[in-house]
Amino acid sequence: MFKSFMNKRVVRRKEGVSPLKFSPADKEETVLEALIRDISATGFSIETKAVLSKDQLIKGEADFPFLEGQLKFTGKVVRAQKLAPDKYIYGVLFEQVDQEIKEKIEKYVESTELDTLLMRAVKRGAQSVHLVVGSEPVCRIDNRISHLDVAPITSQEIESMVNSVLNENQKTELNRECELDFAYILPSTQRRFRINIFFDKGNLALVARMVNTEIKTLEQLRLPEVLKNIVNKRHGMVLVTGPVDSGKSTTLACLIENINISRESVIICIEEPIEYIYTSKNSLICQRDVGLDTLSFTNALRSSLREDADVVLVGEMRDLDSISQAITAAEAGHLVFSTMHTYNVIDCINRIIDIFPANQQTQVRVQLSMCLEYVIGQRLLPCADGKGRVVATEVLVVTPAIRNLIRGGRIEQIYTYQEAGTEFGMRTMDGSLRELYSAGLISRETAYVFATEKKQFEGF
Repeated sequence: MFKSFMNKRVVRRKEGVSPLKFSPADKEETVLEALIRDISATGFSIETKAVLSKDQLIKGEADFPFLEGQLKFTGKVVRAQKLAPDKYIYGVLFEQVDQEIKEKIEKYVESTELDTLLMRAVKRGAQSVHLVVGSEPVCRIDNRISHLDVAPITSQEIESMVNSVLNENQKTELNRECELDFAYILPSTQRRFRINIFFDKGNLALVARMVNTEIKTLEQLRLPEVLKNIVNKRHGMVLVTGPVDSGKSTTLACLIENINISRESVIICIEEPIEYIYTSKNSLICQRDVGLDTLSFTNALRSSLREDADVVLVGEMRDLDSISQAITAAEAGHLVFSTMHTYNVIDCINRIIDIFPANQQTQVRVQLSMCLEYVIGQRLLPCADGKGRVVATEVLVVTPAIRNLIRGGRIEQIYTYQEAGTEFGMRTMDGSLRELYSAGLISRETAYVFATEKKQFEGF
């Protein structure tokens, strides 16, 4: 439940890094250096190697872009913390400062900036940040909603935030389409975000989803061993499916990086927007941002057939054209990776077939039966200890028997083969849930909620 935010404290301190030169008030000839870490209308905190004492007076000056001039002050040390043998943090209260400068600082810290909110969310370990006019900013941490202790966002504030991160082309597209997706890098941390801007009751709204810059291994993600075999595939289609925020992009990045390290290939990634940034290793990787480097997934997929690619990653197969082009690319001898938003692997196969007109579905089943290699379904579930999330996976390895089922339209029978296909590395979601519960990684309640056959978990 959302609690009333009217009694929440308003942010009155802003973080940042600015150089400072200062002197003890009784030794003005001694010039010391520090970094201002945050500032408020009443003072700031500094990081320095200098040893200061409580209640000691210091004098100094610093440059802040928002002041349009220098901050000259006399301040008193009110708190101290030792960070390392030669590094200290001090809290300093203003004793003397120009009133006009103080008013500018107060106006600055009372405003809300996107970078400030994103930095707070990063420090809390959040997965996303949500900004809506008239509501207090919230973030999602391990699938729980948490408030950021900031006053409700005004329409002027969110317009200012949006204008600060968009170029003119993006502004034009937002006004034309009434929504916009793009990648954003937080300057102070180099953390990447996938941002969606849209309209809510005539006002701008914003959701920023964090993208991990570190590409993790199969072992770190606790993904099934059978997926290591994908690196040996030279053509076909590998799909990762699941609901929003189930780690699909992370799994794809892991698989692409595995190929990047293990073999010589030309890899073309088509995304909207680009999330993970790859460094070419044994493979050469090109990353194309839809809207920036290409007009659409369909155009980029069609073009990849003429770009001598061995591996093609399609961020999402979302419509008839992109699905059709992805199948064509797989048939042409490329190894194609992509994602879909479906509940499980069988729904994924049905979605692909059903999106085509009825008179084409027989042919599509034949094509899919020949090019499909793996379908990976996944969920991110809360850990039993309440700290973090763990992935539950189901894997369909497309064997000759599975190909026959797809070709013959007997999709509903796949689950039985999936249950019995452990020798090929197949697993069901229920099997993954049992493993996670037995290992103490998820609770019985979580396993029961996400189970397909819930009776299996009633006796646990």
